[in-house]
Amino acid sequence: MKPSKFNVFIPLQDSDGYIIFNTFTDSRVVVERKLKEKIEMSPVNEFLFCERERTYLKELLELGFLVNDDVDEDLELEYWFQRLKFDSSILDITVLTTYACNLRCTYCYEDGISATSSMKDDICRKTILWIIRKLEYVRPRTIRLTFFGGEPLLNFAPIKMISEEIHSACSRRKIDVDIRIVTNGVLLTEDLIKTLKEFGLKGIKVTLDGDKYTHDSKRIYKDGSGTFDTIMNNLIKIKGIVPITIGGNFDDSVKPGIPPLLDRLRDAGFTNKDIELIRFKPIFATIGNSCPENNFCTFSRIPPSDFMWLKEEIEKRGFTTSTDTAIGPCEAIREYSYVIDPAGNLFKCAGFVGRQEFIIGNINDERYLNHTNTRFMTADLWRRDCRGCSYIPICGGGCRVGSHILFKNFLNPACEAEYINKVSLELVRSEAG
Repeated sequence: MKPSKFNVFIPLQDSDGYIIFNTFTDSRVVVERKLKEKIEMSPVNEFLFCERERTYLKELLELGFLVNDDVDEDLELEYWFQRLKFDSSILDITVLTTYACNLRCTYCYEDGISATSSMKDDICRKTILWIIRKLEYVRPRTIRLTFFGGEPLLNFAPIKMISEEIHSACSRRKIDVDIRIVTNGVLLTEDLIKTLKEFGLKGIKVTLDGDKYTHDSKRIYKDGSGTFDTIMNNLIKIKGIVPITIGGNFDDSVKPGIPPLLDRLRDAGFTNKDIELIRFKPIFATIGNSCPENNFCTFSRIPPSDFMWLKEEIEKRGFTTSTDTAIGPCEAIREYSYVIDPAGNLFKCAGFVGRQEFIIGNINDERYLNHTNTRFMTADLWRRDCRGCSYIPICGGGCRVGSHILFKNFLNPACEAEYINKVSLELVRSEAG
């Protein structure tokens, strides 16, 4: 036997013990220091284990902390990534109903995109036919359909039409439908949500950048007025109809407004049954710009204390936040993941929409995905730049958008080892109590 190359040893505070975290199997176990040292040996010498320790060997082998001598973990990792890339159980499609937006946020992740077009009826019908053809070809268990923008609710007709037709097509084929909307929240109504719920709407994601003061300094109408009160009132009206995700963005100016926002949500009667997830992420540099030292371009550039503080603030008010140690692999490497813009252009990720150089095809040509798609699908960073890193199963080379921001080349790794080392491993430690 030999130790897995994906073992990470995390010392426990105020203890002689360690957590062994295997990033490939996601297994965790607490061991004494002496046992940890014996597990680290390669090859593992069973004769050095006392009788009590030998009883653990079978379990350590089953959990992936130890592997048999004839196991090639590089091949196991390659097989795992290939299965992930070509997994057909979920067909994941994001549809932009419009590039237009009714806000003028001080930051914008679509900065530099001049398009303001909205999806017309003929493109909407072609989109429906394209999705149905994909359903026939892929035969997934679930279709995950996300409406995005711009602000998608500015062009609601395609949302309703696509949702209704795809729900009908999936009902006939016994395919589960999971519809989501990513919206700024100012146009949300109870009738709208109830209508879409009939067709498989499972949740909405709304952005709140802290309390009224901090949010209204960032996310404003085109006339400069704030949007916080409108969004909060809309959320209260739809409370309990479908689960809500709060996805805030922060910088140093927003952080003071996050605890008051959480208090406001709690005082308004929201619980973790109404809000399924609250997660704040940094305001990153946009793809149209380079990434200077004072800008956030990867999670690794964020102070780890920010993430742990946010987790504590959210959870102590009874809400749920993401505690997933993995931040990858990127959706852009998955075969059955597509983004469709208002003109019918196809992209691998919503972070690239509106930029001509990242188009991978068009719904009008079912047969053809171009060389840009091939570049995404054959990047295989785990085989090239990231080979040998223990974190590769939970990073996958990082975000392709982040890579382009950093290097002007989405094929480079956007390494998140520093983030994982400081934040993800701390999450593992906190779960161990």
